[in-house]
Amino acid sequence: MDEQFLRIFNLYKNDIYRLAYSYTKNIADSDDVVQNVFIKLYKKKKILECNDTEIKKWLIKITINNCKTIFLSSWKRKICTLTEKEENILKVDNKECELLDEINKLSKDERLVIFLYYYENYRIREISSIMKKTETNIQTILYRARKKLKEIIKEENNE
Repeated sequence: MDEQFLRIFNLYKNDIYRLAYSYTKNIADSDDVVQNVFIKLYKKKKILECNDTEIKKWLIKITINNCKTIFLSSWKRKICTLTEKEENILKVDNKECELLDEINKLSKDERLVIFLYYYENYRIREISSIMKKTETNIQTILYRARKKLKEIIKEENNE
């Protein structure tokens, strides 16, 4: 069972970290979320018996819930975070870093939908079940996020 856990951890740790970072926009919080998610996975040995697709969906749901929990804590509501350049941690090229900077300007839901749709290659139906929203709602969020990104990129190119 420990071998299965290590395999899953090594397979999905970067994806889960990127998702947590896109949600929290903070390295320390992202580290905490990833740690909590994989501790929960280790404790839920029954999940490790599922196929990789089901495990990944479970990990994404748990990650989203952990990110939401962080924002609900009284500590997070009373502390204001410092802005810092954290591009190195994402291990992407400059062009993609610029795109990620633009994506980070979107709302939480828009960032999450963009991440799941483009980076994780989930379909609208799967995203709606993960986020517990209707497919129409997800399509609308995706449409608005694309539109906002297009405007942001257009403004950046004009400057």
